[in-house]
This record gives sequence, structure tokens and C-alpha cells, in this order.
Amino acid sequence: MIRSLLTRLRDGALDKAGAAVDRALVHAALDVARRSPDRERVAREDHDARLAELARVTDAYSDPAYLDDPARFFVAPSPVDPAQTPVRALPRGAGAVVELAWESAFEPVHAVPRDEHLSCAENRTARARVWLHPSARAAIVCVHGYLGGRWSIEEPAFSAQWLHGLGLDVAFTLLPFHGARCPSGRQGMFPGRDPWRTVEGFAQAVHDLRALVGWLRARGAPSVTLFGMSLGAYTSALTATVCDDVDQAVLMIPLASLADAYVEHREGRDDRAPDWLRPRIDEAFRVVSPLARPARVRGDDALILAAGGDRITRRSHAENLRAHFDARMEVFPGGHILQAGRAKAFGATARFLAGRGVIAGRTSAHT
Repeated sequence: MIRSLLTRLRDGALDKAGAAVDRALVHAALDVARRSPDRERVAREDHDARLAELARVTDAYSDPAYLDDPARFFVAPSPVDPAQTPVRALPRGAGAVVELAWESAFEPVHAVPRDEHLSCAENRTARARVWLHPSARAAIVCVHGYLGGRWSIEEPAFSAQWLHGLGLDVAFTLLPFHGARCPSGRQGMFPGRDPWRTVEGFAQAVHDLRALVGWLRARGAPSVTLFGMSLGAYTSALTATVCDDVDQAVLMIPLASLADAYVEHREGRDDRAPDWLRPRIDEAFRVVSPLARPARVRGDDALILAAGGDRITRRSHAENLRAHFDARMEVFPGGHILQAGRAKAFGATARFLAGRGVIAGRTSAHT
């Protein structure tokens, strides 16, 4: 009993520390974004223009068929044959790390943003990095968060070596307008201030992720698990509502609603969002919401990992996804950035994969 009490006290302290780091980061980012020599006038004019643009986006994607028939909006990709560039061999003949690149055949759903969306040459090349065994294994596809996409950061963030050691082929996808798919100096394009790009960016993210899943299947992967963090969890959850080639989903520190995050980040500030803004944002992005369609990966095939002190994507996001996917959920101590309980989260992931028969009961400790 004393040990349990000490554990709760420790976890509570870690949650508070994680929450403090998250809040400081959110407020710092918002403060930088709002700086302007004539801030109030610019903010007022920008606010009116953005509301009008949200209304146009809502109208453009309001066709009920986009929700009733996912294939009408999320067009399935054709099989791809990526160019492969060796990165390095893995020790003791365990396989190799390889870079993949292929032309993203995605076409914007709506005509309005088409030319602007396709004008970004960097984004027209889809990219991935894969840790492959000599012969095909069950695959896990890791989907990074907002402003992510640097392999040197994503590989340790997802513990690539550990996942590969469990017997999995490990793939890292690169979201649209991130990393090498983003023009120099223009980070934060997606999701961002342009609502058209946000909608079409998610459509492209799902398209390119499905193309990578298809390539892994064609290589011989008997099962594919999506493992997303934050924005990557949102994208993975969205994909799991439209794609039949995904067997399991692990959603860690997940974002579930763009509208909720926008409002929550501004609570208690002098630039807080008015109550009526949340439903307008929600309506504009409903067509790319992971909560708008029935989940195809659900129940015992879905795992939600929430951080107790998360203040970037609050626990309510995880709870909403848990309910929608009828999934099991584990809560680990820490926050969105300061993930003090990572070992607990990754241990739960290993047990989940072992329980689904993806790995052969191997739940060796995460390091």
C-alpha cells in the first residue's frame, strides 16, 4: 500500500512537471505567432478574413458522400515502386536501413487549392525510411508529430532499434509539408493557417501513408500496425477509418480534434477563442476528422497511450478516440514533451502487439 501511494505521488509530480513544460511551450509559440507592430488591427482583420475562409472551406467539403463513402474523398493510391537508397547495414546480419522515395500521385480533391497545393515541388515526392529484416516481417509504420520528420530525431523517439529487435520491420513515413517535403524556411505549413491546405494535406497524408502500407504488403508483410504520435496519431486514426489494409493502431499522446486543440491552447489568455469559434473550426475540418467515420480498426486491435499531464493534446483527446475506437487505453506519467513514462507506454505497446500475435510473445523491456 505504501509503495502504491509513493508511485501515485511520483506519477503526480511527473504529470505536473510535464504539464508545466507543455504549457510553457504552447504559450511561447502563441506569443511568437501574434507579434506584430500593429498587432490588434492585424489580428482583427486577419480574424475576419479567416472566418470567411473557414466558411468557404466548410461549403466546399460539405458533400455528405465524403463522409458516407470514404472512397469519394480518400482516393486509394495505385501501387508504388519507390527508389531505394541504402543507408546502412544493421549489425549481425539483422537487415538494413533504406530510404524510399516515390512520386506522390495525390490530386487535390477540390479545384480551389489545386494549383497552389501542387506548386510545392518538394511535397510532390513522398518519402520514408525503413528498417528491414532480410525477409519480410510484420510491419509497424511510425507517423511523426507536428514539425517532425527528421529521421535522426524520429528513430529514437519511436525506439526504432527496439521495435526492430522485437522482430518487426519498422517504417517511418514523412507527412506532407514536413522535413524534406517542406520548402526551406516554411515550417508549419501543414496543418496551418491555410484551411484549404489543412484539409488537402490530410487527404494527401492518408494517400501517401496507404501507398507505403501497400508497398509493405506487396513485400510480404503479414500484418501492418500504425503507430502515431500527436499529429501522427491523428493521421493514423484518420487512416484507420478509411483503409482496410491496416490491422492494428497504436495512438500515443493523440490529437483528436483540431478545433479542441485550438481553443484549449488559448484558454486563460487575452486572445482566448470565443465559444462560437470551436464549432466553426470543427465543421470546416469534419471531412478529415478521425471521429467523423466508423473506425475500421477497433476494439482489441486499437491501443491508446495517454500522458497524464499532457497539455498540448489533453487526455480528453485520448478519451474521445478511446470511445470512438472502442479501444483499450493506458495512461503513463509525464506530459506531451516530457514523456517521463515512456518505458511504461512502450511496454504496453509490446504487450499489445504480443496479444495480437504480431510479435511472438516477446515483451522484453524497452530501453
